[in-house]
Amino acid sequence: MLPSMNSIAKKRCAKLLQMAAIIHSQNPILSKRYVDLARRIAKRHRFPLDSKSFCKSCGVVFIPAKTLKVRTSAKDKVVLYLCLECGAARKFGYGKRGRRGQEGKRQPI
Repeated sequence: MLPSMNSIAKKRCAKLLQMAAIIHSQNPILSKRYVDLARRIAKRHRFPLDSKSFCKSCGVVFIPAKTLKVRTSAKDKVVLYLCLECGAARKFGYGKRGRRGQEGKRQPI
């Protein structure tokens, strides 16, 4: 049985992001090109990429301590990703999902 086009595209995007992380220290321009190609393939085949692996604004692959600074906030329950190339910040929540799913439920008395 032949693999579907989406599975081939997903494998290719994963490979491109992996190659971008490896090649970044030697050639950052080529690394950005690999990320751009992966984003285009994912857009064409309509599936989401892992948004924690690259910067959405400048296209650099995230490598901790080289292109990425990670900060955590226990009070707000967020992880803050700071891109060291362009300075863009992204927040990712962690912990419980919140009260969205529990608003309609009543507690027994």
